[in-house]
Amino acid sequence: MGKSKYIFGFLLFGMASLFAQTNRYDVKSAIVEYAIAGSGEVMGNKASLSGSSKLYFKNFGEVELSEEKIVQAANGEEEEEHSITKIVGNKKYNVDFNEKIIYQQEMVIEEENPLLNLKDSDTLISMGAKRVGTESILGYKCDIWQLGEDKIWIYNTVPLKFISKSLGLVQIQEAKLAVFNVDIKDDKFKLPPFPVKAVDDVLNIGPEGEIGPEQDR
Repeated sequence: MGKSKYIFGFLLFGMASLFAQTNRYDVKSAIVEYAIAGSGEVMGNKASLSGSSKLYFKNFGEVELSEEKIVQAANGEEEEEHSITKIVGNKKYNVDFNEKIIYQQEMVIEEENPLLNLKDSDTLISMGAKRVGTESILGYKCDIWQLGEDKIWIYNTVPLKFISKSLGLVQIQEAKLAVFNVDIKDDKFKLPPFPVKAVDDVLNIGPEGEIGPEQDR
């Protein structure tokens, strides 16, 4: 049931292949707060999810933090999820609240697509997405892009709404607050005081000695 929400995070942060010196957004800074709701039927059971998320970035995305809190309910049981992702230059940090660990990895540069940012219209088109119209969200005129059954509303490269259909679940994530080009205090980007582990170190532990691709550090 959690699959659909990760698609939105994927669109928010783009692929892990960005130049640090390249602007990731067309606006200098933003504070966006979203409401999340979803319902449907998964494997014969009625399922729902609700929650909220927020996105902060400054310096055109050089520093960015996204936090999400979701409650998923299915078959009479509830599961809470809390996640934080932070980007600083070419480093990405994922907070695991269950393990109380912060995983760090480098956002590597792909030579074939050195400027791969899924909020950019050229990249969206190259992925097969189609611009299907415009609509105002909170007074901001957004382009609406459709990719398969998913739709995303984008204002100046910043996503303000997303509809995902996955595994029988329809999820809507929509901005309820959005302000741009404002000063944001540094404490908004502060991570919990958990130990930091490099993803490379974690991936390289396994029966074959290496589970995932090794990245330059």
